[in-house]
Amino acid sequence: MARPGGDNGVENAALRRIEHEYENRIGRAFSSGHSVVEISRVIGCKRALPVYRILQRRGLIETSLKRSRFKGPDKLHNALRRMGLSFNQWCNSWQFEPPSAEHELSRSDTSSTSGIRLAAERDFPRIFAKGNQAINLEEWEQHISSSTTGYSYRIDWDTRLEKYLGTIIGVELLTIIGKHPSVVMMELVRGAWLLKAIDLLGSIGKR
Repeated sequence: MARPGGDNGVENAALRRIEHEYENRIGRAFSSGHSVVEISRVIGCKRALPVYRILQRRGLIETSLKRSRFKGPDKLHNALRRMGLSFNQWCNSWQFEPPSAEHELSRSDTSSTSGIRLAAERDFPRIFAKGNQAINLEEWEQHISSSTTGYSYRIDWDTRLEKYLGTIIGVELLTIIGKHPSVVMMELVRGAWLLKAIDLLGSIGKR
């Protein structure tokens, strides 16, 4: 998506401020003990890679990642693929060494209380959580969808600016100005999603 002054003619400085606050909230959540996968789950994002990249840009996750031949146990492959993360990236987000993590998570003994095992139980409860500790992720996703605010959008033609003005009803801090209504709407929808995510991130505490 183009920044202000780009070819699409959109002026969205307010959206940039919202994006900055969103990234701040992600950084605070990570620093308070929540994992990349947990943060993604909280904001209802099925792919964890965007959160991972934000934390890398902020210097909270190592950026110089070495190539690794370790792929993790087979039972983890599908979950990682759905999240857009490699096993190496998941290990990097936890500061685990891939060989040690693969060895630990491939063991048939599930009684281990190692940091690696506990991290896997938190991030992949369907696969690793014991007994009744498993989280029903479908119920969680439905809860996130139903508990967040729904927004109404408005786009008007401004005769003075000769551009479209996009607003979210009830949200005064965000106005998108652009030449093309479809692009203005796209930015409004993104802004609404970010505001929801900021609200959700504000509700989580330290681990």
